[in-house]
Order: sequence, then structure tokens, then C-alpha cells
Amino acid sequence: MKKISLKYFGAKLILLTVLALPELASAQTFTYNSQGDVLAGFRKTGSFKGNYELVVDLGNVTNLLAQTVGTTINITNYSTSQLTNAFTDTGNFANLQWSVFSGLANSGRNVSYWSTPVGLIPTTTLWFTLPATNVNIQTQPPTRSAPATQAQYVSPMNGVGSGAVSIANALNVTNANCNAFLVREPVSYTQWYLTASIGDSINSAVGDFAANGVSPLNVVENTTLSPFTAAQRDDFYEVCPSGYADPVSGSTTNAYFVGYFLLNPDGSMTFTRASSAPAAPAAGSVSSTVTNGFGPLTVIFTNTATGSITNWIWSFGDGTIITNTTGANVTNTYVAGGSYTVTLTVNGLGGSSSDILTNYIVASPTPSLSNVTRFGGNLVFGGSNCPAGVQYRILSATNLTTALTNWLPVSTNTFLSNGTFTYTNSATTNSAFFRLVSP
Repeated sequence: MKKISLKYFGAKLILLTVLALPELASAQTFTYNSQGDVLAGFRKTGSFKGNYELVVDLGNVTNLLAQTVGTTINITNYSTSQLTNAFTDTGNFANLQWSVFSGLANSGRNVSYWSTPVGLIPTTTLWFTLPATNVNIQTQPPTRSAPATQAQYVSPMNGVGSGAVSIANALNVTNANCNAFLVREPVSYTQWYLTASIGDSINSAVGDFAANGVSPLNVVENTTLSPFTAAQRDDFYEVCPSGYADPVSGSTTNAYFVGYFLLNPDGSMTFTRASSAPAAPAAGSVSSTVTNGFGPLTVIFTNTATGSITNWIWSFGDGTIITNTTGANVTNTYVAGGSYTVTLTVNGLGGSSSDILTNYIVASPTPSLSNVTRFGGNLVFGGSNCPAGVQYRILSATNLTTALTNWLPVSTNTFLSNGTFTYTNSATTNSAFFRLVSP
């Protein structure tokens, strides 16, 4: 995997030709471009809350999107010493809540587009991280929402950037902890600091940008363990509003996986550009409520498909095909007798996969009852149109309302090769009811 060092993204890269170090007295104060600048936020809450939070501008998101697939870059817009300056209560950055995010504002009522080197990005597009539990496994992509819904989260995301600008102006200094790249925010600036925007209105310790306690973004922050001894991963997604094409993938339904950030125990951070070909979803295994019985046979199917899936296509073998966009249960009724092969195909950006169950469902034709006669004091009846060689049982009860589990088995046999059966009842009861069940 190729690994390079990137001092700063986007327009701010030009600054480095003039400024050797951000802590020089001539360095600029914090600046933020709401059109695509990516922010990293670091904070502690609850009993771990300290005197500061930290906001770092990582430059424009288009520079992340333009990275070569598979490339890993070092994030050097902050130093580990600057992270230590903000969180002095620990030497290993334990209990640190961190995330990366950006939101593209919409200046009008309708969705417009931002023209970039990677294509046209619709306004109200969101970029944010989801915390991964395993550094080697991608998280489930978030759901895309309507433009009006996503616009609610653009404002607080941009609020982090504008709040950092306000705090930098109020501090009126340029040094290692307040410069063009980052702002160490005193928690006394409660109207502007990171928590004011990222914290949930019901519980500010939850980082989901929600103003009403409910967020389709889920929690965008990861929290380091104590002690913090192994790298932690945040997956970074581009979430265009639903119904609008993503400029990179072309999808109108799926969030795009840009790549992932790793925060190391020493406080350093890297970004790895995702593969251009996402992994195909896995169809998983199919199960059903029943696999055989007399027709019409109604069967409920479930599955354990995993991965980034756009639709589930069920082929039941009897000519019926159902396509749905969720993994919910599906139902099919088999009218005619026969053996049916069931196929589930799941599709995603990375391709498709199938689970094929050959002759999985066996529906038997409904038996036809022959004339009932009495012979020698016995009741004789039979039937036809039965599945040859299949076992059957005849149950009897004196009351038709008796629970089926309490009916008495009076005969066990198999249907003949011509699909017929006969039964002679030698019981002496004056009245009886009979049921034919199979198997």
C-alpha cells in the first residue's frame, strides 16, 4: 500500500510554500470554507471533560476523493503535541471522542450542484464518519435521506467551522494552538465550541448533530478505550441526498464509501482511500417456515444476506419473482404440486451473489376423496391425486373441534404408485371424524 505525507489539502496547500510551520507568528488565524472543507473534531465529555476541545480543518473533501485508490496518507494538519495541549489529563488519549465530517450547504430552496474535479456534487450532501468496531471490516453504509432532512445536518456541521472561526477571533492570537489549521477551543465558549454543534440536544455527550434527539446519521464519533493501545477506525462516507446521483459511484440509492481514518495510540492519524470496487454482498442462507405440504402451500421465506445491498430478488421456481429493497420476509403460495427450486440474488455496488436451493419446496397436489361406503359394518373410504410414495397418516376424533394434537392416529401408510389410498375403519364408535395428514 502506497503511503505518502500530505501536509494540507486544497487551497491551504498554497500556504505551506510561504509558511514553514503553523506556529510562526506570521501564520494566519483559523479559516474555514463551508463549501467542502472537512473538519476533524476531538472532545471529551462527562467525567472526562477537560478545559478544551479541538477542531482541525483537513482541507477540501475533493482532495480526499482524488486520492489514488488504496493510498494511505498521513494527516499532518495537527501534531500530537497539539492534541496533548488540548487534552492534558492523559498521556495515551484515552476516552477521546473523535470524528470527521463536512456538509454542503444549499443556498436556495432547490437542490443545486457544486462543480468539482470529481463531478457535480448535489447540495445537502453530507460527509461523515461512522465508528468501526474492527479496523479490518467496513461498517454498514448509512441510509441516504431526502434533501430537506439532510439539510438539517449541514447547518450544525458548518456550525463547527464557523464556531471555530469565532473562537479564534475572540482569542485573537496566532500560535501552536490557534492558527490556520486548528483551534484549541476553551469549553467556556459554550455557544461556539464543538459540543454546541455536534452534541445531541437531549444528551450532548452523543455526537450525532441532532437538534431533536433523533438523527438518521447515527453516532458519528468513535470513543477511544482506556487504555488506548490499538489503532481505532472511523469509516468516511459521502451521503448524497436520496434520488440524486453520486458523482463518483453514479448510484442514486447508496452512500459512497470514501475511505477510512485511523487514529493511533500516539495521537497521529492517517486516511486510506477506499477500493474503487466495493465488495459484493453475500446472499447468506435462505430459510422458510415449511418446505413441503399439500397445495396450496403458503411459505414464508427469510434470509441472512449481508453487505451493502440495493435489492433482494427472489425467484420461487413457480414463475413468481419478487424484488424488494429491504431484507424483510417474503411470502409465496405454491398452488400446483411439484418440486421447486428457490433462488435469492442480492445486488450491490460491488456486484451480486446468489443462494440457490434446488428442489427446496415440495408441494403435493390436494387429494381427492372417493365415495364413502359401509361394508360389513366398517367404514371404507379412499382417495386419489396423491403424491406417490409419500407417507400419510389418518387421524380420528369423536369431536370435530378437538385440537389436532389430540386426534388419535388410526393408520399410517404410503400413497400407492398410482397416487391412491384406501382405508377401512373397524372402529365401533357411532360417530367419528377423520383427517388425512402428510407426512
